Amino acid sequence: MPGTGKAVGKVVRWGVKYGPHAIVLAQQAKEPAMAAAQKALDRQKAKRRAIEHASTVREGSVLKTFDPRASHGEAVWVVFAGDDPIAAHPPTPTPIPELIANSDLSTRVRPADLPTPAERLKQIPRRRGVH
Repeated sequence: MPGTGKAVGKVVRWGVKYGPHAIVLAQQAKEPAMAAAQKALDRQKAKRRAIEHASTVREGSVLKTFDPRASHGEAVWVVFAGDDPIAAHPPTPTPIPELIANSDLSTRVRPADLPTPAERLKQIPRRRGVH
C-alpha cells in the first residue's frame, strides 16, 4: 500500500511528541473517576440496604428523601415499619422526623412492589441490528 510508511512515521512522531502529555492527563483523570465510581456504588449500596432492611420488618416500606442539612444533595432512604420511621440509609446525623418533615409519605414503596433485577433487564428495550 502506498503511503503506509508515511502514516506509520506520523503516528510514531505524534506518539513521541504527545505521548507523555497523554500519560499525565490519564493519571490526573484517574482519581476523580475513581471517586465518582465509588460515590455511585455507595448510593446503590444505601438503597439496597434500605430495601433489605424494609423487607425484614412488618409492613416495611422505603421513602427516598434528601437531607435538608447536607450540602451534598445525596438521597437518603428512610425505612418505615408500618407508619413509623425506624432508620435512614446511609446513616445521617439529621433526626429522621426532620428528614421526612416535608416529604410526601404516599410515595413510599414496599420492597415487594419493586422489580427484581431480572424484571428490570426484561424492561430494557432491545436494539435491533442495523443492516
